[in-house]
Amino acid sequence: MNKSVTFLWALIIAGAGFLLYNYASPTLEPEDISTPISTTPSTPLQEEVAEELSENKTYSSLIKEGDQLHNNGYHSDAIKTYQKALTTNPTSIDALYRIGLTYLEDNKPTEARRYFEQIKESTENVQIDILIGRTYINERKIPEALSYFKKLDPTNAEVRYYIAILKILHKNHEEALAELKTLASAEGTFNEKIKEKVQIFVNAYHEFTLFEEGKTQHMQAVLAKAFIDAEEFEASIPLLYDIIKMQNNYRDAWVMLGYSYLQTGKVEDAVDALLQAKTLDPQKPQTLFFIGITYAVQEQFDEAIQYLEKSLEVGFEPKSLANQKLADLYLIKKEYEKALQSYKEIIDLNIADLNIFTKAIWVCIEKIQKPQRAIGFAEEALKQFPDQAAAYNLRGWAFVAYEDYEKAQEDLIKALELDPNLDSAYLNLGWLYEKQEIDHLAKEYYKKAYTIGNGNSIANLAAIRFNNILKADISSPYSP
Repeated sequence: MNKSVTFLWALIIAGAGFLLYNYASPTLEPEDISTPISTTPSTPLQEEVAEELSENKTYSSLIKEGDQLHNNGYHSDAIKTYQKALTTNPTSIDALYRIGLTYLEDNKPTEARRYFEQIKESTENVQIDILIGRTYINERKIPEALSYFKKLDPTNAEVRYYIAILKILHKNHEEALAELKTLASAEGTFNEKIKEKVQIFVNAYHEFTLFEEGKTQHMQAVLAKAFIDAEEFEASIPLLYDIIKMQNNYRDAWVMLGYSYLQTGKVEDAVDALLQAKTLDPQKPQTLFFIGITYAVQEQFDEAIQYLEKSLEVGFEPKSLANQKLADLYLIKKEYEKALQSYKEIIDLNIADLNIFTKAIWVCIEKIQKPQRAIGFAEEALKQFPDQAAAYNLRGWAFVAYEDYEKAQEDLIKALELDPNLDSAYLNLGWLYEKQEIDHLAKEYYKKAYTIGNGNSIANLAAIRFNNILKADISSPYSP
């Protein structure tokens, strides 16, 4: 799978936050799809701006590069880059930590534990101890995990949280609830995310008591949902197994199991579980949606689109989330008109963020070469976001593509008045001057975009365009 597709998978899975009966609004991280990450060698601009660096990459530059790869979802490449950094500084706890954490996020707990244990050899840190404990949970080694956490600092709130949820898996509900209630009412400061997770389980137990006369499997499902809401996906799986053993036709248990498998990288198991849920209820919108997402991760694009479209037909909500995923898939399949239609569906709901407008405008300019349609999307962006620098930048970009340079310059200057550090506005000003063959100004704006972008995709594209102008100057018969 190439890098652009890999990045889209990060987007496809992102935002599909699971709730058993309610589904959250999309929470995609912004993606500037107009400026793909470059894998080309350094350009003269990159060399000029970073001339203080040695010929070989330094430890800090490798860590920075690894962080960028990690943040964009390229976990394997990030690990390789962090490992290169480690070779330049073999005693670096920071590099070991980043490698371990990336392995853990990539659902490779055994590899993660190996690096965390190397850190433990040189320093004592309760957070490293907790991460080691989490690797046991992610391997579903529940007895080993509980035994490990019981050896740690009993006053640490996060340690106590993990002991409590492990007791849930051991069906020691009375002790688990007592610990969770103590944590929920504890004064003082501890990790806000852990506080939120504690409250999720306390609320689940409250619901649990409301249905004491109900079926055991329903009460267990309430707790399984709590594990999922708390993002303890691996830990939810044994509990869901138990529920399905008690009642094999429990549709929502199969849906939750499929989702947990999907979140832990077990894609084939996810498909099997979700298809079982579909057999039990062929028209449930959420089941169809998650089957579509799972097929997408398997690169079975047509099947993914079929299920996502079907989920919308039978009432999946929020519609914007399904349309976002469909648009990402249409982009991969190069079905640009269909992608634009999906973006329009989201925009017409008046809940689109500027990232959606950016993608639509990019398709119009770069893929179907219809800048006038790009202007239409940009006008709507300004209508919905009249005070946002990025909205002016989008319309300026569209006007550059349409070759209305006067209006483009006006919008891009306005964007920079609102946000003097908007790297994409400098990039588009560079393009404006390049298209008018005012190369000295184009280079200045590309250089500014590169500097402000500081290694991001805008900076990479600015460097490529700057370099292209230099090559043209050198090859020109009128060059000195």
